[in-house]
Amino acid sequence: ASGHGSLVFPRPRNSIDYLVNVNEERCANITGHACHDGQAAFWYSQGCFIGCPSCDHISGRRQTDLCKLGKKATNNGIARSLNRNVTPLAPNDIYQHNPWRAPGSAPVADACGLAGGTPWGSDVPEEGVYKKTKYAHHGMKGTDLPKMPTGIAWKIGGEATVTFNIRNNHGGGYQYRLCPTSEPLTEECFQTYPLEFVQEKHAIIFGNGTSVAIKGTFISEGTMPEGSTWAMLPIPATGLGPRCLPGPKDTHSTPHGCMEWEGRSNHNGHVDGPCVPCPETAGSDCSRCSNPGWPGGEKPAFPPPIPGVMEAPVAGVLDVLKVPSNLPAGEYVLGWRYDCEGTAQVWSNCADIILRESIHSQADLFI
Repeated sequence: ASGHGSLVFPRPRNSIDYLVNVNEERCANITGHACHDGQAAFWYSQGCFIGCPSCDHISGRRQTDLCKLGKKATNNGIARSLNRNVTPLAPNDIYQHNPWRAPGSAPVADACGLAGGTPWGSDVPEEGVYKKTKYAHHGMKGTDLPKMPTGIAWKIGGEATVTFNIRNNHGGGYQYRLCPTSEPLTEECFQTYPLEFVQEKHAIIFGNGTSVAIKGTFISEGTMPEGSTWAMLPIPATGLGPRCLPGPKDTHSTPHGCMEWEGRSNHNGHVDGPCVPCPETAGSDCSRCSNPGWPGGEKPAFPPPIPGVMEAPVAGVLDVLKVPSNLPAGEYVLGWRYDCEGTAQVWSNCADIILRESIHSQADLFI
């Protein structure tokens, strides 16, 4: 897997490899200056299904209730980013077990992500190609990264601007959270301090640093923490990966088994077809719905917020957050969590900020 999404401003700890000139990201600064974000978009967890106690690290597109605990999707309305034309929870609602369908309820391997998405090396499905540096390596926990002071200070009770980039769009949505540096960086800590959006201040950022305001889609019902607000990714996906690849033990009699025309031999599996259930077998890789491939070209999963704005040339998204008025001044870590809908994956980044009672001046410290 190539990088899929990362926090850009404030600079995340996950971008640390920029210090040795390893920059794998396509991103944009709202200053218009060059963007050097290291390998920040390679920090994620996978095999993370809603209602399950842990991630299995290998099942990216299995499209199943992996732990068989029966958790039902709660995001069944306008915040669905894929496969919107099917009835929620129907057999062909194939993405219903993935993180965005119950925002915040899927587990993660680490609250700040795993480098390359697995705790081991390569040679597993959907592993990220992480370049080892003196700072980080494949399988490293994001919570083990050193502090990276950004100089960014937020006024308690005020508003704060944040940006992120998206690459290889899997649909879904995201949330920003805080955790005091005095506490362990855990998912529980971040879920204690979710941040609210200034919903009317939402924008698309282009590569030259310009931005265009858009209307966002937000959800606060059926979320974790309960009642917290999440934002749907405003950029529609146009392709999700191979249509259907069988698991190693699949046979011609496997229910809903993959057909030969859906596989690598036909346009590398990027082919269009009917929206039908997936095999759900170990090692299978299925994206049969809301995934138009050859023939037909790009067909966005939902109408883009700006005509023509889909996966490219968009470089990022800008949000404005409400800084809580009830938190004490001090050092905090900002967590960005992106729950995918097309895959059982969660992207996570963490950045250092400071909360202050008052802000006198602040430089434009973009990356």
